[in-house]
Amino acid sequence: MKTDLQARLQREKAHGRVIIAMEEKNWGWNTPAGQIRWQRRLDYLSSALENKNGMVLEIGAGSGTFTPALAQTFPNLSAVDISEDLLAIAASKAPTASFHCMDAHHLEFPDNHFDAIIGCSVLHHLDWSLAVQGFYQKLKPGGTIRFSEPNLLNPQIFLQKNIPPLKAYLGDSPDEYAFTSGQIKKSLKQAGFSNIQITPYEFLHPSTPVNWIDRVIRLEEWVSKTFLRSIGGSLLIEASKT
Repeated sequence: MKTDLQARLQREKAHGRVIIAMEEKNWGWNTPAGQIRWQRRLDYLSSALENKNGMVLEIGAGSGTFTPALAQTFPNLSAVDISEDLLAIAASKAPTASFHCMDAHHLEFPDNHFDAIIGCSVLHHLDWSLAVQGFYQKLKPGGTIRFSEPNLLNPQIFLQKNIPPLKAYLGDSPDEYAFTSGQIKKSLKQAGFSNIQITPYEFLHPSTPVNWIDRVIRLEEWVSKTFLRSIGGSLLIEASKT
C-alpha cells in the first residue's frame, strides 16, 4: 500500500508540470462563466471561519488558483501541495501565505493545530479516506473542513473519470477520480467527523456563452429545488471535529 501511494504521489508531481504547460486552461476559470464558478468556490471556502485570524490550511494549493484571495481573508494561511513547481508559482502570487511541499495524506503539522482545513478540487486526487483521517487529527476540537469537489453522479464527470482517452484529453491526472455524496460522507463518518453536510450544486459549465449565463443561473435555481439537484457538477463538503 505504501509503495502504491508513493507511486501515486510521483504521478501527481508529474501532473503538476502538465498543469503548468496547460496554464490551467482546461479548468476554464478565465471564461465569464468560469469566473462566476471561481467566485462561488472562493465565497464558500472564505466563510469557513467567522474568526478570520484562525489557523487555516489549504490542501492542494497548486499554482495558486485560490491562494492569493484566501490569504487576503485569512492572515494565518498555510498551503500545501505535492508539486514544488506549482508551489513556486503560488508563492509568487501570495507572499503572505506559508507554503509547504507536503503529502496531504501525511501532514507534517502538530495535531490539533488548525481551525479550518479547506480546498478546491483536490480530494478526488487523493486516497480520500486516508486523507480525511489525517485532517481530523490536525484540526483543533471544534475545527471545520470545507471542500468543493466534482460530483461522480454528474453525467459529464462520470464519463470524464471513466473513459481514459477523454480523461487524458481533458487534462486529468492518471489517478484522480471522483466520488458521490454518500461515499465521502461515509469516509468522513469513519474518520470521526460530525455535522456533515454534502450539497450537490452547479449546472453552470465554464464554456457557457455569455448571453446564456443568466438563463442557466435561473435554471440552476429551479433545478436546486428538484431531484435533479443530485446530479449537479460539484459537491460542497463541510464537516466538523466535535
